[in-house]
Amino acid sequence: MNVPCAERRIQSAVENFREAAIFSERWPQALDSVAECLNSDGATLLMPPSRAPLIAFSASIETRFQSKYFSLPFPDPREQRVNPRLQEGFKSDHAYFSSQEIARDPYYQEFLVPCGFGWHAVAALGSGLVISLKRGGKRGSYGETELAALNTALPWLRGASRVASTIWRSNLSGQLRLLERIDRGAILIDARGRVLDMNACVELGDGLDISGGSLQATRPADRMRLNRFLAAAIDSSRPPAAGSSALVLARPSGLRAWLLDAIACTDAVRSLHSRAAALVLITDVERDSRLNQCLLRDMFGLTTTETRLAGEIISGKSLREAAGRISISEAHARQRLKVIFRKTSTHRQGELVALLAKLRSPAEAYSIGRRGTVPTY
Repeated sequence: MNVPCAERRIQSAVENFREAAIFSERWPQALDSVAECLNSDGATLLMPPSRAPLIAFSASIETRFQSKYFSLPFPDPREQRVNPRLQEGFKSDHAYFSSQEIARDPYYQEFLVPCGFGWHAVAALGSGLVISLKRGGKRGSYGETELAALNTALPWLRGASRVASTIWRSNLSGQLRLLERIDRGAILIDARGRVLDMNACVELGDGLDISGGSLQATRPADRMRLNRFLAAAIDSSRPPAAGSSALVLARPSGLRAWLLDAIACTDAVRSLHSRAAALVLITDVERDSRLNQCLLRDMFGLTTTETRLAGEIISGKSLREAAGRISISEAHARQRLKVIFRKTSTHRQGELVALLAKLRSPAEAYSIGRRGTVPTY
């Protein structure tokens, strides 16, 4: 095969790889194209230790390999010993095991060989990801010349992996900012329950905090409930606690409880390029509802005083309380309220509140979590 043709095949496979990192249902075909252009019979992409959501199989080995692998009666010795590093290139089985060890190990002899395979070449892609190329036992292990050929494609794969990780970080940060705009606290956690990122609306303390990198409740009993709640969100196969997808946590201060909801980031997990496993939404019912003042002025032509008055009213204040908070008389507030009614085409305070409430709930319409995934772009 001439070099330009080989480069074109690698470029095509890498492009398929990059797309699959965003649209995870394409992993089987993408990994097949990578294996084919690298003279292999199959490939897996995983984040050790191997778990069902954190490993992708090429189509060529999916049916023969996947279901059997997760029900093995013996351990995969490679889980403990194979640990490729970014400063290294592809390595064969013989970099980690002697020929004698391979000849007597049940993983190789009782699982791999009956599945039609015998040898691996593995490399680190970054952020904990490992790609493992596989080929049939009769072809023999990967030699030095073959590993050198694989290493010519490795920078391309690592570059595609970095790009995919950057895209996922950008997408998820966008989700946090979107929720921040409607005054909703949101925290991203990984598969171990550790906090990855949060928006500016998250106010910690008063019964809810971060300890050791993880979200924690103050009281021991609440801590156990919170841990079960987060575990159920991370592992969507687990049933939610007490028949509810939300969690109510009391606040030591005596203020109204925190209300937590959690959404599994299913697509992000399957992408293998996002560490986000779940999005935790935090509702503080004590927090004043805030309206975007520029939005009110642009939509209804409200003055600054009218905008502030509308904001106080929608937060539950009486007209007298609202007037006091913005330092005007109640009579003046009543006059301004009549002007607000006219500008917004409403006639009663309840009707005004219902209208303005729609302006601060776009995320409810967006339904970010009721589909069970964080959307991709």
